[in-house]
Amino acid sequence: MDMQQHGQQRRPPRRAAAAIAAPTHPPNPATSHPHWRASMAAMGRNEVAAWRHMLTHPLSLILPLLMAVGVLLVAQLPLYYAFDVGKEDGYGGDLPHLRGFNTAERGEQGPQRWTRDAARITMPGLGQRPVTVALEFLPISPRIYEIGPRTITLEAHGQPVAELPVRPTGGVFYVYVPAQFMAGGTLDLLLRTATFVPDDPNDPRRLGTPLSRITVQATGTGFVRPDLGALLGWMLVAGLGWASVLRAGVLAGGLRPQRILTGIAFAGVGLVVLAAWLDPPRWAHGAQPALIAAGGAYLLVVLLPAPLRQFAARLHIPLDQRTLGVLVLIVALAFGTRYGGRLYPDAMHGDIYFHTNRFNEVVSGKLYLISRHRGVDFPYPPANYLAVAPLALLHPDPLWLFPFSVALTDALSALLIFFIVARMGAVGSHLAPRRAAATHAPPPTHWYLPVALLATATYTFAPAFQMMLWWLFSTHIYTQAGTLLLMAVLIELSIRCLAEPVPRIHPPSGWMIGLLALLSFVFLGHFGFFINVTLLGGLALLIVLPLAWRGVAAAQVARAPLLLAGVGSIVLALALFYTVYSGLLYAHAQTATASGGVAAVAQREPITRGQLWQATWHTGLILHYGFFPVLLTPIGLLAIARLGRQAWGLLGLMLGTLLVSTMFGVLPFITLATHSTRWLMFSAWVVAICFAFAVRWLWRYGWSGRGAVLAMGGFVLWTTAYYWITPMLWRIRPPEPF
Repeated sequence: MDMQQHGQQRRPPRRAAAAIAAPTHPPNPATSHPHWRASMAAMGRNEVAAWRHMLTHPLSLILPLLMAVGVLLVAQLPLYYAFDVGKEDGYGGDLPHLRGFNTAERGEQGPQRWTRDAARITMPGLGQRPVTVALEFLPISPRIYEIGPRTITLEAHGQPVAELPVRPTGGVFYVYVPAQFMAGGTLDLLLRTATFVPDDPNDPRRLGTPLSRITVQATGTGFVRPDLGALLGWMLVAGLGWASVLRAGVLAGGLRPQRILTGIAFAGVGLVVLAAWLDPPRWAHGAQPALIAAGGAYLLVVLLPAPLRQFAARLHIPLDQRTLGVLVLIVALAFGTRYGGRLYPDAMHGDIYFHTNRFNEVVSGKLYLISRHRGVDFPYPPANYLAVAPLALLHPDPLWLFPFSVALTDALSALLIFFIVARMGAVGSHLAPRRAAATHAPPPTHWYLPVALLATATYTFAPAFQMMLWWLFSTHIYTQAGTLLLMAVLIELSIRCLAEPVPRIHPPSGWMIGLLALLSFVFLGHFGFFINVTLLGGLALLIVLPLAWRGVAAAQVARAPLLLAGVGSIVLALALFYTVYSGLLYAHAQTATASGGVAAVAQREPITRGQLWQATWHTGLILHYGFFPVLLTPIGLLAIARLGRQAWGLLGLMLGTLLVSTMFGVLPFITLATHSTRWLMFSAWVVAICFAFAVRWLWRYGWSGRGAVLAMGGFVLWTTAYYWITPMLWRIRPPEPF
């Protein structure tokens, strides 16, 4: 007893020690520097030191030089490139090679575009060499020949190249462009021509001559200098990409991670060189977007580790450098591919103009919007537009605002998946010594960190999120991130109520206010999430309230925040927004009741159940997630159920989410209409986490299990890559996510 008292006297409590160490007088402003200035200076010094270290790494120079050698060799190969003019979507399309032409149209002789004065053919990446350009013009009527142009003058980089006659019968004209007119390795042909206005009074276009196909073929021999601007851009991308890997610190984990990442880096360089060979113009067009995206991704690698490390410490998650680095690289890669893809010239635009118009309406004061989805009008909440409006101060153009904010939100929201799984595992590891002592079993290691990383990667790179990106369902993406944050808070609440010996949350009012704010954002952000989350919350209260009434301590602690936040957020959403649309919703209900279904409201024919099943099976279960994550979801649920008390809340939310998704997945088979919430996207977080736990289970079965995991992962990544590349390069529309 004396020794214990003596020890207590020698080591005061932490608060007392902090109080003793605190200064008794305020610092002198004249001699103290602002904290932010010192922090920025320290950050700058650290960044300079990091770059000095990175530049000494051999691959920092080998990768760009290897890319330069590969592109230089590819440029010496024969060149033949052709595309159909007037084909905007699909392989062999004419975008982004054309500028200033009239809109694409399909006539009796196939796709075409009418020229107009100052129309331009721009094809970078061909290399500085002589080429022959074949221009195929379509026949024109005698009337158009009478009032239309008689000649077309071609200029290359401001120098006249040829003057082509306009023929009523059309024809193919071959134009020789010498190497000196291919400045920088770019073919830049300007078409100068007279124009006319059609006789149709409803057609105000100024037309020249219909063009249907363009072919470019290299002529002559000799050394070909590649497009140096595009090559330099891609070399900088390679350098920034490897700098991000080094900056993340993932190479410190041993020889195996170094080999894996080195192999991925060389494969990336090989893919860039392959693109320069297969499609030189599109390869060159992608250099600038890739460089911007790589710069943004590097900034995330620099800025994210410090706050993530602090947040993990607050949650008692042992976040080592290797795990942190991989997590940051996942987020950076997600942002880079999403934002860079949206920056690619003439990529699929999706609903960006729809959201631009809605955003302009909201910031001008029109908050009560109506949107039409497949023939049915429904409320369109404005909370997401109000939330991103401050970003317009950085750049007022909504055409920049939405791609940037969507890419950043989608990438950062994946961090919540990591912390959900890691927090669950950390709490279980904290409880494991007591269980191990009772069962005489060795306590588990930090097994949950790789599982959390895999769940994060699965969620981030699922094909469904590429579909969301290209359709640019921005309000859905923002609200899905808010819903995932809501799930993370609810899971943390359940952990504090279930895993602690004495359930407690402090302060209860803070939890209630936080849940109220999150629920209100979700309810006022997207009508579909308002329905889904309301049903999920109702299911949760149906479990919590009876347990609290029966005296279960954890349920009694959680009852007040859940009930007050849930009811309060619904009242706020109804009072502030949805009651305005009561007449609209009542009219829809009357029409559906009187006319026999939802299809009557949309004034469409009922869809067959065979078509619904085909869409659900192929487009939904196979293409949205690559099928295998959905297939392994039950195994993941069983694995999570075995984690212990701390996982009960997570398991309950997962089962509730799957139940709500199943309800809305079955609903179209009853109504014979495609109007439903996006139920597959609502359960995306469940599928990702369950897949990670199922993979951990399969990985234990030797090479057979690991081979199956690699095959399934390869299929998922292939599907994701397809739905990222094809809308970006060829504007091929992916399935609409649901």
